[in-house]
Amino acid sequence: MTANLTAADAAVRRTSLVRRHAAIRRGMQRDGIELLIAYGSGRHAFTGTNPAWYLAGFKQIGPDAAVILPLDADPVLVLTPRWDHARYRERATMESVAATPEAFLDTVAGELRKRALIGRRTAVAGGQQQPREIHAAWPALLGQSPQDAEKLISDTAKIRDEWSLNCVRRAADIAERGYTNLLETARPGMPEHLIAAELEIFMRELGAEDNFQLLSASQRNHAGHFPTHRIVAQGDIMLAEITPAVEGEFVQICRTTVFGRPSALQMEKFALLDTALQAGMRAATPGTPVSDIVAAINEPIAAAGYERYTKPPYMRTRGHSMGLGSMEPELAPGHEHSMETNMVFVMHPNQFIPETGYLMCGEPVIVTADGARALTRRMGALGSII
Repeated sequence: MTANLTAADAAVRRTSLVRRHAAIRRGMQRDGIELLIAYGSGRHAFTGTNPAWYLAGFKQIGPDAAVILPLDADPVLVLTPRWDHARYRERATMESVAATPEAFLDTVAGELRKRALIGRRTAVAGGQQQPREIHAAWPALLGQSPQDAEKLISDTAKIRDEWSLNCVRRAADIAERGYTNLLETARPGMPEHLIAAELEIFMRELGAEDNFQLLSASQRNHAGHFPTHRIVAQGDIMLAEITPAVEGEFVQICRTTVFGRPSALQMEKFALLDTALQAGMRAATPGTPVSDIVAAINEPIAAAGYERYTKPPYMRTRGHSMGLGSMEPELAPGHEHSMETNMVFVMHPNQFIPETGYLMCGEPVIVTADGARALTRRMGALGSII
């Protein structure tokens, strides 16, 4: 899917990108910005944004890319390496592209001079994964200390458009199908890394271009972690954060599975986390502060006697967005933003419970007028591999 778009997909993508540029320009005009440079690194991950990818709709292969977006002229994409130009032309969303083998900053400067853009009031969005040397180079290259455009990009990207929703729905489908395949193929006696590898291969074949994956098993887990050489055994509780990406849009599901039949205690404690998840989803209406949603999730867990475990170091976040254009929302203490319609993120009351160990329970959701709705066809239950 990521290599060859259907005509319908390409049309949705192009229309959405035109609207993104228009939305960013409205923000530029409001903030007195005449020129915006959206940088992208090749360090693609759901833990940081890639503003260039968000505005170009194109996954770079090289280490550096930038969309130069003037307020009153056509945009241009600066791309590395030079040989990636042909791939971009197959999926181009902008007419102007400058591909360079390695002189990225020199090429950006040349494109700015060519278009008489040096000296304009400029802002830069570099993303959380911008290399230090690139960040440090902007003032000298531009002849000014640029404004920070991270919030401008984020405020646009956190409200998902048609193309973004197209991609996250496909990614959610891949995640669910991957988990179903895991239940059918994982067996006691397999090492964790082999279960993870087979899941990775299966989801790549379905069209995932990337996958962040925590997968581990123990009789009593302290937390989820990356797969190891440990051999899973009957009675183990397997934890899985499955996070495939389609066109840069990551989606995460959090699942807990028992090798064998779950005990009554395990079912009871998982049901507690599911109750917390449902409470958080009901609370996530437009305008609701994230602190209120965190409180709604924690309330049933605390009422069951586990208030201590709803706080650090046992709990870091109750949900989060997953990169590309915006890291909002973050459902964690200290974050003060509020829900908005068409926000998409994972909500997960993953939780250490003393009697059973750590359990995972979480869904990708979209905010609607009535609260958060799962993007999965069926919300996760406590799994069983017999």
